[in-house]
Amino acid sequence: MEAAAKKYHISVLLDMSKSSAFVLTSALELAKQIDGALEVFHVNPYNTRNGKRSSMTKDYDSSQAQIKELIINMGKQEHLPVTYKMEHGRVKHRIRDYLALHRPDILVLGKRRPRFGIFSESITDFVINQTSHTNVLILGEDDKFHTFKDINLVFFGNELKASNLEVIKDLTRNSEKPVRHFDISQDQPQKTEFPWHKTVSYKFSKGVNALDGLVNYVSHTNIQLLCVPKKAGKRIMLKNNPIKAIIRKTKVPLLILPK
Repeated sequence: MEAAAKKYHISVLLDMSKSSAFVLTSALELAKQIDGALEVFHVNPYNTRNGKRSSMTKDYDSSQAQIKELIINMGKQEHLPVTYKMEHGRVKHRIRDYLALHRPDILVLGKRRPRFGIFSESITDFVINQTSHTNVLILGEDDKFHTFKDINLVFFGNELKASNLEVIKDLTRNSEKPVRHFDISQDQPQKTEFPWHKTVSYKFSKGVNALDGLVNYVSHTNIQLLCVPKKAGKRIMLKNNPIKAIIRKTKVPLLILPK
């Protein structure tokens, strides 16, 4: 008998840095919580020396062996199978093509400091710009986050699509904690009903720096996951690229909900 199809297709971008084990562990916990099938994707970038490509086969084989060892060991520990794909090439091009072909429901990656690794801040920005139907979960190096059980979650805005609400509902289905909700006060406020057991709402006043207020609240209330829709970003900061500022300032895992 074939195994039942999973509800979510979850892809994990790994760069085989020191944080890769943590990122994969978090992705495995996510898959268990929301009934997801997990796939790891890694790009082996061209190794260029003196303007020439070199050692590609050796580097590819080494990366493949590391990934296989990592996912086999962790998959066995969590009793969850993990598949993987690897490619050579320009990192951004390969990621773009992978996302266009596979269209994962959720993409998981680490937020690296710009001076380290191939999945630096520019790759994070690139991924978000490339995804119009995919939730992007960003995990920082310093995020102390290993489980989605009884999660303490906050989301911003009222402009959530049904699919966004469904993801949040699945993330919190085993939690007794209320879902926290932030928004900016409106002249004609509308009461919104959410599909979970309890919501605690907080309204920012117009004219204040909502991002700083949100970040300060998150840092002082043991929030474990911040969810922000792409189109809500300009309501937080009146800038052309507010999501980038949110990624830079937040110190907790961040789930960017699609348009």
